Amino acid sequence: MKLIVWIVSEGSPGHISQSMGLVGALSRHIEMEPVLVEARPELGGFGRSLLKLWMGRKGRRLPHWILKLFFGFVRPDGNPDLLVASGGKSVFAARSLALRENRPLVFIGERKPFPSAWFHTVLTPSEFERDQNDVPLKMIPTSVTSEKLEKAACAWIERPEGPLWAMVLGGKSLSHSFTEQDWKGLGRAMNRLSEMNGIRWLVTSSRRTGGQAEAWLRESLDSNHVAGAVWWSEKPEKLLYEYLGSAGQVFVTQDSVTMVTEATACKSPPVVLTPAQVRFPKKSFLPRYFQDLDESGLIVRRKIEDLGDFELTASEKAGVHEDPLDLIAGVLLARLCLDQD
Repeated sequence: MKLIVWIVSEGSPGHISQSMGLVGALSRHIEMEPVLVEARPELGGFGRSLLKLWMGRKGRRLPHWILKLFFGFVRPDGNPDLLVASGGKSVFAARSLALRENRPLVFIGERKPFPSAWFHTVLTPSEFERDQNDVPLKMIPTSVTSEKLEKAACAWIERPEGPLWAMVLGGKSLSHSFTEQDWKGLGRAMNRLSEMNGIRWLVTSSRRTGGQAEAWLRESLDSNHVAGAVWWSEKPEKLLYEYLGSAGQVFVTQDSVTMVTEATACKSPPVVLTPAQVRFPKKSFLPRYFQDLDESGLIVRRKIEDLGDFELTASEKAGVHEDPLDLIAGVLLARLCLDQD
């Protein structure tokens, strides 16, 4: 039996990756065919508030003309057996389509401010969401796998020679504040680690990093220790998978849940770096999420200011043997009353 799964996308690559990651985990047990359904809301916050008010507590479906006009929805051929969505902006269309097609809707992530009853199942990383259809999730799904990273590295024609480590950079977020001291300290620590371990760095910044932060890092980072670099503010290049697959050890800043989660597919647990100033909003799921990944052996956390003397312990190198996504796939299949192989 093959299930047709509509992945309802609101345009975020990270959210699509989460949905595809879940479908991939389910596919280890039952054959599935994912179909990407674009439903990007061309509405601001006020417009979305009006839609939520119109849908009411019971979440009645939006008319097709609204989905077509304000979400750009075009119905794919065939009928779905299951709908999967991630990201709050996807909920309006996903809920409406689930009702229209009379099929279960699985949502990944924090569902607030939407009621749990709007979904068949909510796979939530938040310890504060424990309603009737909420299922705790220790690790957010991702479509990035060790096989995908290895394939990207093998196909990378310009791959530098010698031992390589990777540094994946985010930037300022609501909870993480990176200062000039953080960026320059990171560069000095990278120099020290390069000299101590005889490695060179593959460095990639991101859209969030910004030109000023890149400049501070490059000011203190010895270019002789850099084997390859993507400075996003100057020349954006998508070499993340090549870098992750080629590196013997990966480091990533903690500001991005997506980056941290994707890095867990690497050869050894990624080192997740925090700046001096980290302040999570009240009732944020992030502190517990990162703590669980750390305690499970999926990541290793360090402060940037302590990175210069970094060395993996034997237990940290060993990593983890239990796949949390495989466990959640089993739980979800049982909730959907689907047989596993």
